[in-house]
Amino acid sequence: MNKTSSKALDEKKIKTLIYCTSDLILAGIQKAMDSSDDIEVASVEKSTIDSFLASIKELKPNVVLFTTSEHMPNLREVCKAVRDISENNKIKTQLMLLGNIPSHEEVVGLMNVGVRGYFDFNESSDQLSDAIRVVHKEEIWLPRDKMSSIMDRIISVVGRDLKEKTLDQLTPTEFQVLRLIGQGKSNDEIADAMFISKNTVRSHIKSIYAKLDTHSRLQLALYAINSALF
Repeated sequence: MNKTSSKALDEKKIKTLIYCTSDLILAGIQKAMDSSDDIEVASVEKSTIDSFLASIKELKPNVVLFTTSEHMPNLREVCKAVRDISENNKIKTQLMLLGNIPSHEEVVGLMNVGVRGYFDFNESSDQLSDAIRVVHKEEIWLPRDKMSSIMDRIISVVGRDLKEKTLDQLTPTEFQVLRLIGQGKSNDEIADAMFISKNTVRSHIKSIYAKLDTHSRLQLALYAINSALF
C-alpha cells in the first residue's frame, strides 16, 4: 500500500480522545476498542481538565470519551467547554460520557449542553465501538434498557421549553430541513435529499437555531417530533 492510500485510510478512521483518571477503567476501555480498525485513540488524558480541553483544541478529535466514575459538580461546565471549543474552532467533536447513568433530569441537562451519548458502565463492553460510531454520526447513544424512559423525559422537558416557539418564523426550506432532522438525517443525507450543498444545510440549521432559540441538534429533533412534522 502506498503512502497516499495509507493516509486516506487513516483519515477515514474515527479519531478519539479519552479522558480517564482510573488506570483500571482505562484498561477496560482500551481493550474494548482494540479490535476496531476504524477507531483510533489519538490521545489519553489522565490529569487536569485544562490539559484535557487543550488536547481537544490541538488534536481536533472526532469523538471525545469522558469517564465520570464519581460525581463531578462541574460536569455540565466541562461539557459546555467541549461544545464551545468544537463550535469556536469549527471542528466536529462529538462528546460521549462513560459512567453510571444518572437521573433522567441530569441526562436531559447534559444533552442540552452538547453531550451526544451516555455509555453506562453496566453495558456490554462489546457495544462501546458501536456507541462511538453512532455518536460520530451525530446520532444519540443511550443505554438500550433505559432509552424509552429517558427519551420520554427528554421530549417532555424540551417540548415544555419550546412550547412557546412557532414554526411561522421558518422559511419553507428551513421547515423541510427541520423535518429531516426530526427523522434523524445527517447533514450529508439532508443535502442529498434536498439537492443542496452541505454548507447550505449548515447555514439553514444555524438560522433555525437562532429563530427557535435552540442550541443543539437534539433540541431541533425533539421539537420536530413534538410538532408532529412527519
